[in-house]
Amino acid sequence: MTRIFKQFFLMSCVFLSLAVSLGAQSTAPTASAGTNVPTLVRFGGALSGTPSRLVGITFAFYKDQTGGSPLWLETQSVHLDATGHYSVQLGSTQPNGLPKELFASGDARWLGVRAEGQVEQPRVLMLSVPYALKAADAETLGGLPPSAFVLATPATAASNGPLAVAPTANAAPPPNAAVGLAWAR
Repeated sequence: MTRIFKQFFLMSCVFLSLAVSLGAQSTAPTASAGTNVPTLVRFGGALSGTPSRLVGITFAFYKDQTGGSPLWLETQSVHLDATGHYSVQLGSTQPNGLPKELFASGDARWLGVRAEGQVEQPRVLMLSVPYALKAADAETLGGLPPSAFVLATPATAASNGPLAVAPTANAAPPPNAAVGLAWAR
């Protein structure tokens, strides 16, 4: 009976330690999930007069619709279907995907596509998606930048509390109770 109890106890300890370690592993990625945003962009197009085959295509981002040197580029081996259509993930050949700085300014970006042995096709304006537009608002609080919530003067440890503000010559006057009462009527 003692031997069975020892085996049961040992198996219970092993199972418990496995459960704890699996639980810790499943909660760890969620803490940093915000930092693991993919930096790839899906893009599709077609090459005219090109049969179904593997072809090298160079993708380049530009500041302007015509002229200028590329801000970023990569070449991918792309499989074309029978009609010459393809779909790629831009940035997939780079260890960190597309550089975030490429879009940080908010300026328009134009994508040039050049298949091997051909001239660059007319550039395509890259467009935002609705969720990306909402993400731009993530840098604000109610539409205001974080700097709008910073106190104009540093907090002092006065007798009024730890967040009391030292009076200044430009400080706003105390609120007028009569104004609040007139508004409430």
